[in-house]
Amino acid sequence: MRVTRLCGEIDDKVKAFLGRPIEGDWPYLWIDATYVKVRQNAASSLSR
Repeated sequence: MRVTRLCGEIDDKVKAFLGRPIEGDWPYLWIDATYVKVRQNAASSLSR
């Protein structure tokens, strides 16, 4: 029951946060990576 009460207490704050207008500049960082599992000399390793 404590979790239910806690979630109920923050519902309005979460709704306000999600419904706010997004204005101004929002810098972001895009990160991309590929991991490929390969075998060398019968040993498995990750290639980056």
